[in-house]
Amino acid sequence: MPKTLIVEVLSPEENMKRDEEALFALEVGRGFPNYRIFKWDRMCLSIGKNQKPPQKPQLPWVKRPTGGGILLHGWDISFSFTDLKSRWGNKPTDIYIRVAQFLADTFKEAGVSVQIQKFPGNYRENPYCFYIPSFGEISLEGKKLLSLAMRTLRKSFLLQGSVYEFFDFKRASDLLGVPEKELRSRIITLEELPLKGEFILLLKKRLQELFKSS
Repeated sequence: MPKTLIVEVLSPEENMKRDEEALFALEVGRGFPNYRIFKWDRMCLSIGKNQKPPQKPQLPWVKRPTGGGILLHGWDISFSFTDLKSRWGNKPTDIYIRVAQFLADTFKEAGVSVQIQKFPGNYRENPYCFYIPSFGEISLEGKKLLSLAMRTLRKSFLLQGSVYEFFDFKRASDLLGVPEKELRSRIITLEELPLKGEFILLLKKRLQELFKSS
């Protein structure tokens, strides 16, 4: 397995456009199940499909084609994949749990035992995705480690995920108006774990194996 992973670094708009186009192409039979691992070319916020943007945002923002809360990008590695529901379970909850287990097994292979959130978060109480681990997301010692969001169509689905490589808590606090202490109590990053960059390499390896069988 390679020691480093080269990923796409694209604008927020282009990242979301590619994911949405992949979903609709698969749905109408013009595309194939596939995955992406990518980064963002600037600090930004992504907003869930059914969510309103924050008032007077301090950063540029983009709408995601998936649901969930507001997510801060720039210090994370993101991934997405589109697949047929029939391979994972036709109910959204079934898909979420199977995807979450796939990701938890990836962390386990890297030597980190994580937890899968079993209850939904409430983004009406707080709009920020990293604030509340939601159903199917990955946490460690009570802190959110990996965020997930999904959109399903009749035959296909899009799954988007994000994990922080590192997190500048002070800068995030200044940008978002959230106390630094509160952020530290809710977020954990790859930098804080013994595996560091190994998770992303393992994720790519396991996704390659998964989609070879599609």
